[in-house]
Amino acid sequence: MGIFQAEPKLTEQLKILQVSLKPPYPKVDGGCVAIAAMTESQLLAGHDVKVLTMETHKHPFHSQKVPAQILDATRMEAVHVDTRIRPLDAFLNLFTSESYNIQRFYSKAFETRLIEILKKNEFEIIHLESIFCTPYLKTIRTYSKAKIAVRAHNIEFRIWEQLARQEANPLKKWYLNLLAARLKNYELDLLKKVDGIVAITKDDADELQQLGIHIPVDVVPIGMNVAELEAKSLQSASIHLYHLGAMDWLPNVEGINWFVNDIWPNITANLPDIQCSLAGREMPASLLSRSFGNLTIVGEVSSISEFVSDKNVAIIPLLSGSGLRVKILEALGYGKVVITTSLGATGIPYENGKNMLIADSPDEFVKQIRALKENPELITSIGNEARKLAEREFDLKNLSSKLTYFYANM
Repeated sequence: MGIFQAEPKLTEQLKILQVSLKPPYPKVDGGCVAIAAMTESQLLAGHDVKVLTMETHKHPFHSQKVPAQILDATRMEAVHVDTRIRPLDAFLNLFTSESYNIQRFYSKAFETRLIEILKKNEFEIIHLESIFCTPYLKTIRTYSKAKIAVRAHNIEFRIWEQLARQEANPLKKWYLNLLAARLKNYELDLLKKVDGIVAITKDDADELQQLGIHIPVDVVPIGMNVAELEAKSLQSASIHLYHLGAMDWLPNVEGINWFVNDIWPNITANLPDIQCSLAGREMPASLLSRSFGNLTIVGEVSSISEFVSDKNVAIIPLLSGSGLRVKILEALGYGKVVITTSLGATGIPYENGKNMLIADSPDEFVKQIRALKENPELITSIGNEARKLAEREFDLKNLSSKLTYFYANM
């Protein structure tokens, strides 16, 4: 079943354990938004949901930052897992066949708490948020008869393959290729051992099946409460570009470096009055130092809605990655014009020039921005169509029953 099929009828309440690699709240990055949307979707469908999440040095758990109603409903709790990359561990891992990417997410303390929960509860569904939760698969099978679903946020090994292709340093390229190969072996093996896969895009679902994954796979994109995103009509026809994304995710770093080094100089040479603001958690110092003139680069912002309120064009210059880009969906929901690459638009049923704009080179970015500058009415019309696209395809209430139906029929 896919995203474009008719909405199925709801089934009976299910008892679900959602296991997450990081706390869904606060929604500080796209991954958190996606995980929170899954929690909210399950609750919206009327299911009994328990959430057990890892917390890490990058993503601590603060119960007071979880909406009280959701905290109570899910009995959400966290166990600290040290996922930091340690040079010695990474070096020693070279002499094994294990994936270091996955190895970092195993914790005895987390496994112990998981066992305690499984012994006290009988779940129908155990939902794992990404393959980084699958080191606990054997434990779950030992202590539970529940069906197990994995949420495929991305095809993870493809990201590392793409990063390796872009890397110029021979030693780094070799290491990235090694990580990609080991992750591929792990990912394809583990995904054959679960009962179902929830893919975020049809492209990912199709590729998984082409790679030999023949268990049930459904396409349920990331949902959001579009009504909560205020689409403001800006009075000014001037163009203010922006990018907002977590800068501890390598594809974002790669894309923004490409933008700052190759695209922005092309924009300023041809359209010198265009303004641009780049923001995101863990912004590298090397990028912060590039903030000058019409290019403003800052770190984490306290309010997404405030940051985007006076900006009208979101730029998402992605060169690697798979899955669905949450920040694009948010920008669509806010009624912004989105300019992204063909890769960045994967999984979104867009119409180039109507509800999104595609640019795969610096010259194409300039071309699209010039078209908006010369025809300011396009900013309004494309923004309005972007909002409609978000409401039609990605609103939370339209996706919850699709997920329920898949779970009940795995």
